[in-house]
Amino acid sequence: MPPARRRPPVGATRPPAGAVRRKKVAGRPAGPVNPDTTESTDDTGTATDTDASGAVDLSKPTAEPTQPTESGTSTESGTSTESGTSTEAGTSTEVGADPAEPRVRRPLSPLVPILGALAVVFAVIAVLGLVRPGAPEVTNSAWVDTGATREVTSAGRDALQTVFSYGFDTIDQDQEAARAVLNDERRGEYDSTAEQTKQGVLQTQTVTTATVTDIGVSLLDGDRAELVASMDIAARQDGVDQGTVQTPVAFTMERVDGKWLIATIDNR
Repeated sequence: MPPARRRPPVGATRPPAGAVRRKKVAGRPAGPVNPDTTESTDDTGTATDTDASGAVDLSKPTAEPTQPTESGTSTESGTSTESGTSTEAGTSTEVGADPAEPRVRRPLSPLVPILGALAVVFAVIAVLGLVRPGAPEVTNSAWVDTGATREVTSAGRDALQTVFSYGFDTIDQDQEAARAVLNDERRGEYDSTAEQTKQGVLQTQTVTTATVTDIGVSLLDGDRAELVASMDIAARQDGVDQGTVQTPVAFTMERVDGKWLIATIDNR
């Protein structure tokens, strides 16, 4: 008759199926039944499964394949570099800053183009006065001899305003004053049309007022001078304002018996 099997005492815990009971050996520390039975969790969140009977899954988790690093030198860590010298984590440097906003230009005053044009005309005339192919050599003392330059400039301004200013009630005096600032040749031309001009002024009751706004000497050589000016001529007829015309004038003067007279004039 086989011996009777010992029953575990009431309330004792039954070891799980498959567990191996080791004998205690002197001098050997007690350890876990099986180190491989420790629960392990992989990067994908897979945990050790326990079946309904309490058995432990002893299979080792499969290592997750390493994800390939993105091409180039960029990495996903805090010091990752995106491209070139640009980084993403706090140390990134933007390539090509926005350019500064252009300054808004102020519109030019209408007077600026006029003054610029006159400056160009004065410069061209000055060059033509200094350099003339085939002409005899001249000495230009304009603005070198300041006293003579001021004298001829003042005489030229007065002469132009005298010739182009007249009124229907003072026409005889005005024409006589004009003759006094012209040399012999120009005086002869003036007299040839003086009567015709007088009749037109009387019939229309015209009054003209000439004002030289700018004038300069381009050449001063002894008793001969070349000048350029800008002149406004305002007109009224029968008491009605006819407006103002601005015209450039290039003319020459010569000194006769100590007085500067108009020798040539061109106001076209």
